[in-house]
Amino acid sequence: MSANHSLELNHGRVVDYRIRTSPRARNVRLQLSIRDGLTVVVPRNYDHRRIPAIVEKKRSWIEAHLRRFTDISGAVDRRPAAVLPETLELPALGESWQIEYRLTNTRVVGVIIEQPGRITIYGAVSDHDACREALKRWLHLRTREELVPWLARLAEQSGFKFNEALIRGQKTRWASCSSKGTISLSFKLLFMERDWVRCVLLHELCHTVCMNHSPRFWALLGGLEPECRAIHKRMRDGWKRVPAWLEEWGGE
Repeated sequence: MSANHSLELNHGRVVDYRIRTSPRARNVRLQLSIRDGLTVVVPRNYDHRRIPAIVEKKRSWIEAHLRRFTDISGAVDRRPAAVLPETLELPALGESWQIEYRLTNTRVVGVIIEQPGRITIYGAVSDHDACREALKRWLHLRTREELVPWLARLAEQSGFKFNEALIRGQKTRWASCSSKGTISLSFKLLFMERDWVRCVLLHELCHTVCMNHSPRFWALLGGLEPECRAIHKRMRDGWKRVPAWLEEWGGE
């Protein structure tokens, strides 16, 4: 991976970017994340002299995403200090959970469901990071139990096929689909409205046949969810629904 490349944005701001050669890449693509910054992925033997012009064409896209990252970071900084939650509201599943922390004589921190609507975190519950990790594992499990079968049903109903479904905790994406048909879902979708989640699932299924966001893609998605563009706009602030305790601790 090579560095020392940059693009000058408006108001004199400069963003550095790296170039990464991928033997699997067929086209040039740009990746932008809070953690890694801007990366330009190119196929093997690609002429690097063409890259600056490609990056320049993506200037508006880069600036828009950088503004979004700044807004997210600033809002997280303004949130109150994270504490262990006493309840969990999961609109995607229509579920509400009360959380009990039970100290037991073990170093392990785990989760048990002793009755409907009640989660018990047991073990060394004075270790708040371990408690959050246990809750995160449980959220992973609920996502796999509920959203993956939902994804499979939508695929069958709409005539799509996907390879497999993975559960992750992406910081800037609700979901993604690889060129091999692997769909990754963020467990943070559980905090979104149910119709939003359905739209996300359909969005990724459409990517199994159309990897870009071309007019063909939007026509395909719009045929399945006529409100897709309106839902997409409402979800721009969806990260505000993710609990602070999860974001402050969380990672991939």
